Amino acid sequence: MIDLTGLWVLPGLINTHVHLEFSASSRPLADFESETAEERLLRAAGNAHRLLTSGVTTARDCGSSWIMLALARRPDLSPVALPRLLCSGPPITVPKGHLHFMHGVVHSHDEIRAHIDRLEDEGGRSVKVMASGGQMTPGSLPEETVFTQESLNFIADEARHRRLPSVSHVLATESIRRSAIARFDSLEHCAFFERDGQGAIVRTFDPEIASVVRDSGSAVMANLSTATRYLDVLRESASQTSAETHALRQFDIMIENFGKLVDLGIPMVCGNDAGVRDTPFEDTWLEFAWLVKGGLPAADAIRAATSGAAKALLIDDSVGRIARGYSADIIAVTSDPLVDPAAFRQPAFVMRAGEVIRPFP
Repeated sequence: MIDLTGLWVLPGLINTHVHLEFSASSRPLADFESETAEERLLRAAGNAHRLLTSGVTTARDCGSSWIMLALARRPDLSPVALPRLLCSGPPITVPKGHLHFMHGVVHSHDEIRAHIDRLEDEGGRSVKVMASGGQMTPGSLPEETVFTQESLNFIADEARHRRLPSVSHVLATESIRRSAIARFDSLEHCAFFERDGQGAIVRTFDPEIASVVRDSGSAVMANLSTATRYLDVLRESASQTSAETHALRQFDIMIENFGKLVDLGIPMVCGNDAGVRDTPFEDTWLEFAWLVKGGLPAADAIRAATSGAAKALLIDDSVGRIARGYSADIIAVTSDPLVDPAAFRQPAFVMRAGEVIRPFP
């Protein structure tokens, strides 16, 4: 018996989108490229442990090199306690596409199938595709949709056939539409990126495509809190460059667009892209807070980080609730998360699969 009188007790948090090999510094790509595979594996174990002690008992790594799958395959060998890990391994991408350096480049449907075969063999439990370019990869255009509808349908169908959760990186507006039609389990970012007449990347909102997302049944991971520590510094600056002012304005538009998706009733899941620029692994609480600030009711935000996230990961029959027959993933916090958006910042108690990770008191 563990007495948690006076605390609020909930299922362990689920972060559906992290990158355990990344450093969360101001230069994560440079750090990744300067480190050996073995060094990145050590970093990944440490980052996963940080997630766990912050109350995240389940996490999906949404893009890594092949070696990182060792953590999912043999967590018993880790020198530190880890959350439950669902790993995507190298994301499926096109030549010179987003995160191509993780070695998930494919040229055909046969290569896609072979990639997922290897993913399963090496312990991966999630299929990810880069349906658009990305901002982190030099030469990759975030406003460009890089896979055909046929290929996205094939990837999503292959994942469904294998009972693996599917996830699509969608920054470009058209990539959102195609991935929703393919019915991926979750759509990452949904940025509605286009390029304006001055060549700048801007966020738009296409209500017709948003309706396609709503009708698809796909969940959305909006990662509202990503790099907000950096943006907070910009806001406090006495002088801002035009690029910095543009970045702050685009953040505000992202929050507005998120509210529109919420109003459509699209299910949300909690993920913060931990590991990328200025996005620490202890900051899942901050994503929860921004979900609420963005217009998601607090009760729905809790579901987005527990039962709803488990549903998107296809593990809702054993994870995401406190109930008989479910894994004993339990956290306790000192304030009511229904009224305090920062309630998850420092959990007072963490249990993962019946093992106490952070005792109380």
